[in-house]
Amino acid sequence: IHSLIHPTPSFPQNVGLSLRKLIGSVDEILPDLPAASRTEIEGTQKLLNKDLAALIGKMRLAQQNSGTSLSAEFRRQMLTASHALAVDAKNLLDAVDQAKLQAQLAKPAPE
Repeated sequence: IHSLIHPTPSFPQNVGLSLRKLIGSVDEILPDLPAASRTEIEGTQKLLNKDLAALIGKMRLAQQNSGTSLSAEFRRQMLTASHALAVDAKNLLDAVDQAKLQAQLAKPAPE
């Protein structure tokens, strides 16, 4: 748990870089997707960026309040924000996969 409160200084940077890479790869394929799918994907990207900013804010609060009576609450908020970000990333990947199928750019996975 200590590492959740005091992540290495590169942790937020690594998360940000990974998400930036994900969004960059989505941006590359976006022009080839149907217009309705692009709108949905762009909205999902905006939500992902908003939730990343929220996570960074919660991490700062957790670090600033570690060792105080509020530490557990800020840690809980940080974990909740982390979960929201993970769900956003999954939703983005699902939306891209669905759009690729609709545009016949990908084949469905074998069952």
